[in-house]
Amino acid sequence: MKKKTHLLLAGCILLAACKNEQAPAPVIPNEGLDCKVARIVTSYADQAIQANCTSRGCHTGNIPRGRADFSSPDKLKAYITASRAVFVQRVTSAQADMPPSRFPALSKGMKDSIACWIEHGMPDQ
Repeated sequence: MKKKTHLLLAGCILLAACKNEQAPAPVIPNEGLDCKVARIVTSYADQAIQANCTSRGCHTGNIPRGRADFSSPDKLKAYITASRAVFVQRVTSAQADMPPSRFPALSKGMKDSIACWIEHGMPDQ
């Protein structure tokens, strides 16, 4: 009886494994987005920043002077142009502290995408 159960289990596993004709490419841990081939545009980066940096009441332009204003793509680009090292350190680096810990952190993929957009000169298209 035990042998039949093991055979049935092995058959189910093989059947499930053979559903796809081609297995997906393996995911390599700690590999980031390949900026040489990634094409990230302003609209994508801006949507990410709006969802994570302005929608929570931060960086809206309605805050005290001296704080980053990301309320439009042009203002986001102007800030990054003027303070690129600060933006990279605080938003896209491995040690990034934005958004603050009371909010969900940006995913590595999101950070990599924004970093690639900056690296490519913040293209609109």
